[in-house]
Amino acid sequence: MSVGNGKSRIAREGEAALSALRRARQRAERLARATGTYLVEAVDGKPVLVDPREDVTADSAAAPKSPKPRG
Repeated sequence: MSVGNGKSRIAREGEAALSALRRARQRAERLARATGTYLVEAVDGKPVLVDPREDVTADSAAAPKSPKPRG
């Protein structure tokens, strides 16, 4: 069902959920940098440890991270 702006309720809720996930990731990255801990990310379906201090930019999409295989 479309609303006045042309987006469905589901599309708006999906955008809101993605925004919340992005904010949560940014908070997790800031906390990990501040505490010197690694983040766990999925790369090709496998968990890898990522050192957030290697990514010194505030924008996580600006530079690729070098994941460390976990195992």
